[in-house]
Amino acid sequence: MFRQNLYKLLLAAMSLLWFLANSTLGQEYKIGAEDVVKVTFWQQPDLNTIVKVTQDGKITLPVIGDVQASGLSTDELSRTILEKISFFNRNISQATITVLEYNSQKVFIQGQVINPGKYTFEVIPNPWDLIREAGGPTESADLSRVEIIRGSGSDAGKAEVLNLKRLQEKGELDKLSALKPGDVVNVPRLPLGIQADKISGPAYAGKNVFYVYGEVARPGMFPLETSIDVLEGLVLAGGPTPSANLKKVKVVVKSSGNSQVYTLNMQQYTQKGTPRRFILHPEDTIIVGGKKGSALTAIWHGVRDIIPFAGAIASIVLLGR
Repeated sequence: MFRQNLYKLLLAAMSLLWFLANSTLGQEYKIGAEDVVKVTFWQQPDLNTIVKVTQDGKITLPVIGDVQASGLSTDELSRTILEKISFFNRNISQATITVLEYNSQKVFIQGQVINPGKYTFEVIPNPWDLIREAGGPTESADLSRVEIIRGSGSDAGKAEVLNLKRLQEKGELDKLSALKPGDVVNVPRLPLGIQADKISGPAYAGKNVFYVYGEVARPGMFPLETSIDVLEGLVLAGGPTPSANLKKVKVVVKSSGNSQVYTLNMQQYTQKGTPRRFILHPEDTIIVGGKKGSALTAIWHGVRDIIPFAGAIASIVLLGR
């Protein structure tokens, strides 16, 4: 019985050793350029030092001078240092190497996260874990088009777009590959006006959106809920600014590839007891001009890059008449 238990224990120990040898947990960290290491000599503390690995992979120590550190594990570097220092002091038999900063393992994150910036790791994580390390995404983050810009190797400068939202919904975030040193993760902002909790579902199916531009507090693109009228659309955009000309609010309506423009007196519209509702349709555009400006100027500055080109041209022609 004792032998059987001992045999099982030995098998378990061998399995654990095999796992560690073939996993990232069992891989020793290799020191790289710009890492900061602490060298401790227990038998001669006055030689203790903290040094930064140079770009060519070396550190400079008291007595022995330059030592190649890049590409070595802490144990390998310790043996190298002891070998060199033995020529000067045979009484030193221990040198402990501690990595204080993993600067060679740095990645960057920018855009819609709580704490953007540079992050260093002993083991570089995948993009989602980096986003979490940076405090998580903001409410306006668009996780459906996170961009990875490669920072090293033959792919340096190339970009890859990941739909983390889809992977999150499928529960497959753990399948993401780890980032590489120097990579930049860019988390873009959702299209203006769309909140994170509204980016999915029927309200954002296809092009089921409308646009508000000009003199409003929050211009941009908004999900089109059922039976939203112009007044409600302005409310979603934060309401008109003090300089808004509510007597001449333009609504550009797409119809069969062309655009028709309606002019609404929203000041009168809101003052009526039971106003006739002007219901918005997918891809309609509300343009609120200024009291001293023209609606044509508002379109040109706010809508030219958003409304499909043919529709924009038709709108400008109609408004110019």
